[in-house]
Amino acid sequence: MTTARLRTRQIIKHAYHATQNLPDRVLHRRRHLAVRRRLSISEPPRRILVVCYGNVCRSPYLEAVLQRALPDVAVTSAGFVGSDRPVPPISATISARRGLDLSRFRSRPLTGSTFDNPDLVIVMDAEQARQVSRLFPIRRTRIVIAGDLDPQFDKSRAIADPWNQSSEVFESSFDRLDRCAATLVSILRQAN
Repeated sequence: MTTARLRTRQIIKHAYHATQNLPDRVLHRRRHLAVRRRLSISEPPRRILVVCYGNVCRSPYLEAVLQRALPDVAVTSAGFVGSDRPVPPISATISARRGLDLSRFRSRPLTGSTFDNPDLVIVMDAEQARQVSRLFPIRRTRIVIAGDLDPQFDKSRAIADPWNQSSEVFESSFDRLDRCAATLVSILRQAN
């Protein structure tokens, strides 16, 4: 391959990465401020439900982080598929290093009984928000996309699913969920 062709490929690759998830990148600050405003003027939640696809990686971790930070709030989690599955070993190890014990966690399906009328539902992406609002009688204002809580933009609005990925992907997803949790906790503490 010639030098010119290699250079052209590099330019195209750079342009692709620069425009990937551009709408989410452009709208992130506005969404972040809007969710902060909405949560700060709402009644503080007494029941929070955290949802991700399988309820084995992201939602169990965020559930544990929020339970530790908000002991007076009932925090649970559920997923769209599967039940009674443990978190992956890498998730348990990374969580343990962060002071969270997920060794006894088992996934729960998102059903009417696990839904149990939460005050706030936190999902991992916009499609999950749409699914929750279609499946359950809940106002959209009570559903928050976790990435909107993150003060930093990180590749996309969605929190990356680390399932079957490297420990680096788990660490990155958990770092992001930590930032989301810190934002939520800060808002709720200011409201009290």
